[in-house]
Amino acid sequence: MQAEQIAKSLGNAKRANGQWVASCPVPSHGKGNGDKNPSLSVHIDDEGKPLFHCHGGCTQESVFQTIRDRNLLPELEERPDPLANIKPLPKIEFQQEWQYQDEDRVTVFVKHRLRVGETGKTYRLYKVDSDGKRYPTLSDARIVPYKLPDLLDAKTAGRIIYLAEGEKAVDALMSLGVAATTAHSGAGHWPEAITEYFAGANVVILPDNDLSGWSYARKAAEAILPIAKAVKVVDLGLQEQGDDAYEFIEAGGGRSELAALVKAAPRLVSVDDVTIPERLQAIQQNAPIDVPSLQTADDIAKEFASDPPKQSPPPKPLKTIKIEHWDSIQDEPVEWLIEGVLVAGSFSALYGPPGSFKSFLALDIAEAIATGRSWMGREVSKPGAVLMLCGEGFGGVGARIKAIKIHHQTEDGAPIYVVRHQLNLRSSPEDFNALMMAVVQLVEETGVQFRLAIVDTLARAFGGGNENDSGEMMGFVVSMGKIQEFLNCALMVLHHSGKNVGLGMRGSSALLGAVYSELELLRFEDQLKGVLTITKMKDGEQGTRFGFEMVEVQIGSTGLALSDPVISLAVQASDSAVNEQPKKAGKSNAGSGKNQRLAMQCLERMVKEYGAPKYIDGLQRHAIKLELWRQELWSKMGCTDEDKSSFKMAWKRAKDDLQKSGEGDIRDDYVWMQHKSMDFDAG
Repeated sequence: MQAEQIAKSLGNAKRANGQWVASCPVPSHGKGNGDKNPSLSVHIDDEGKPLFHCHGGCTQESVFQTIRDRNLLPELEERPDPLANIKPLPKIEFQQEWQYQDEDRVTVFVKHRLRVGETGKTYRLYKVDSDGKRYPTLSDARIVPYKLPDLLDAKTAGRIIYLAEGEKAVDALMSLGVAATTAHSGAGHWPEAITEYFAGANVVILPDNDLSGWSYARKAAEAILPIAKAVKVVDLGLQEQGDDAYEFIEAGGGRSELAALVKAAPRLVSVDDVTIPERLQAIQQNAPIDVPSLQTADDIAKEFASDPPKQSPPPKPLKTIKIEHWDSIQDEPVEWLIEGVLVAGSFSALYGPPGSFKSFLALDIAEAIATGRSWMGREVSKPGAVLMLCGEGFGGVGARIKAIKIHHQTEDGAPIYVVRHQLNLRSSPEDFNALMMAVVQLVEETGVQFRLAIVDTLARAFGGGNENDSGEMMGFVVSMGKIQEFLNCALMVLHHSGKNVGLGMRGSSALLGAVYSELELLRFEDQLKGVLTITKMKDGEQGTRFGFEMVEVQIGSTGLALSDPVISLAVQASDSAVNEQPKKAGKSNAGSGKNQRLAMQCLERMVKEYGAPKYIDGLQRHAIKLELWRQELWSKMGCTDEDKSSFKMAWKRAKDDLQKSGEGDIRDDYVWMQHKSMDFDAG
């Protein structure tokens, strides 16, 4: 339904300033006397949604409900929660390490077995350099078979070399006093680089008791049969799917039983002699074998995709709730990330005015957690990986990283991962899902487990929303909780203080209510130092202060002999700063004229009610049409046609004052509100 139709259905419809107005239908309008002078603006936005504004003060809820009761609005479709399908990453626990060594028993790479969730498993490979340093890749590593020195000794002595599918089975075979080996790649692939080590050897292949195990045996036989002295494939006669030499030995099979099976097995002449046992042929399928692994990015994308139209979602399983008697309740001890500062798995906020070095402090905290270095004299109890979402000031994050690495002499390889994109994590499913898929890919490649995620800053991740709106702020808090649940780690959001620094964080108090801890950062006036104060800590001491100063670090030069060196800053603890008292500036009195205050009040109200995300100059703004603001100011000033001249001057001053104050901006017939700090690096 168009604006004209709605307005005419409401009565007293007319065009005013390019927009339809009509009588407000709310029964209580005008103290119950009705709306004789039309005061309801009717507008259809760019997406075809009707918008209403009663200049007489009726609430949005009452206007919409009354108009809906008159059947003038279509039923709105219920929008699915874009975060409903987000699932936490499965818990990953280290179980075992196997070292792959060269002829001189020098480790060239290692393989880790990790438990995924309750029953799954996955593996990670790390190259080891000559200094013993590990890298999450095998890109240029030398590829050797497992237990290579023992393999070579057995080959020289003419003894049998048993080839199993996994390291666990090899270790079990070695416990019997025989030589055994395997490839690092598992059942899916035979690495050509290890084939040469089997030249002239007597090899017995022991397949796992499943289709993938016999497929692996065939691949191995095809590779080594042309160069080996003799090759046999021995069926261990196992009955359980997936059992291997380890289970054979656990069930009582010893060296003599193994030797008897080897003696009875025929020598391979051709790879076609490798035949699957009858007990497995019955379940042979053309489909690929399931190999336990982490979710892939494609899997996650499917989970996040919207349900097809006209298809009912499957019923959700019933949620169970445990009810406990209060006598049985015992508090769990607090686990600290940084002793007395950050709690493991908690949601915290670090805030301060623009230019107070928030981003520098956050990076310093990240480096301490990633390396295990003590922070401001406090122990890092749970070191681990950190994910930094740099939506503000990311153009200079490279210089900051160089400076902190030089200052703290941080070695390469510290597990800090940086996302240099401005993401709308409050209301954009596309941005949220893209981040989750990127995390899954990183975990698949490295096996990393995060201890902390840092969002720099709330404003940049808020998607142009209204920070003063408690509903929108709680939407952001819910999204942060989903990220925490997914990563299974603590999360710290960087935020700005309000214009009145003494009143705490900017925007809705819903954020303060949600955080476990709040850290206030204040910089001393005209100095490169300041103090960080714990202003809220649910299960710890509040009021603790940490003094700091910023030190200059030379990170390079432009390459010209006469040029100045390139300088950045790094954080350093300062005992002297702890006892100093920084100023907390009060609210400015600038621009306190009556009409200016009224204009700002009108703009705040209109943005709150009608603001919507708009991409302007490449950034997403929570904006409204400039005309909506003008109409609201005209109405609140009580202007008539006789006031056009004076209003024209007031309107010009309102727009000029908005842009000069930095409280907002105007572009392409749109206006939005912002704090000055939103366009600058938070520091």
